[in-house]
Amino acid sequence: MESCRWCGAPVSPKDVLCPRCGARLRRESATCRRCRTEIRSGLAVCPNCGEDLLRRRIPWKLIGGLGGVFGAAVLVYLVLTLVPLPFELPFVAAAPTATATEVILPPTPTATATLRPPTSTPTRRASATPVITATATVSATVTPGLTTTPTSSPTETPGLKYAAPKLIEPEDQSDWAPDHPLIFSPGTPIELKWEAVGSLAEYEWYSVDLVYTDSENEPTTRPGGWTKETTWRIEGDDELYNLLGGDRLVRWTVTLVFDPEGTGKGVAISPPSETWMFRWG
Repeated sequence: MESCRWCGAPVSPKDVLCPRCGARLRRESATCRRCRTEIRSGLAVCPNCGEDLLRRRIPWKLIGGLGGVFGAAVLVYLVLTLVPLPFELPFVAAAPTATATEVILPPTPTATATLRPPTSTPTRRASATPVITATATVSATVTPGLTTTPTSSPTETPGLKYAAPKLIEPEDQSDWAPDHPLIFSPGTPIELKWEAVGSLAEYEWYSVDLVYTDSENEPTTRPGGWTKETTWRIEGDDELYNLLGGDRLVRWTVTLVFDPEGTGKGVAISPPSETWMFRWG
């Protein structure tokens, strides 16, 4: 049985995230379908060759295979029906044989033209008849004493409207050794960045959540705040620095929330992003 390197909880070799503190234990990877380079899972564009990983490719092999099967079936049908075989197949009907029959036609009468004097016949012309078209007019009658009840307009129902935000920086340090040189020193401001999911409506925000281990080695969640931008800045003198435990690790996620009432308790309208980590001090 393995142990989480962040909180020490027992984990299974198949676990990707720690069931206790939520830290990512293993980085998920994928392979670019164009250059076959191993890349991080969840990317929209391959950083090596620029391939659009979200575009669906046409399954030409499947289409070609189905076309070949159809052509083979047509060829077999033509062979069985047109080419004479030395034996009869039970499922192929025999073609009828044409028999010549003598047909005796009656004599053809000969038409004889008879000359007649031309007669003038008056031609009646059609007279125009007027057509009357009735147009229906709908009139509304207001009955005194009746009041109309206004219909309330539909309100937006919160739900999983957006996809999970894609984190940009600072780079995830979950797989780095504790003595890695790229860490944030005390007093250094940290700016968290992520990709925009689209234009946010009036009551929609990005919610940044910070998870860390305090001085008593207990996992603690601190809501970072709501913003319309795609960045969140943690100042160097923030009180969060003094609350961190000995590992000095901070994990952060971004989720979209919807709060039309302004209560500060938004409803999630997207899945949470990946959990990234940075070391501060």
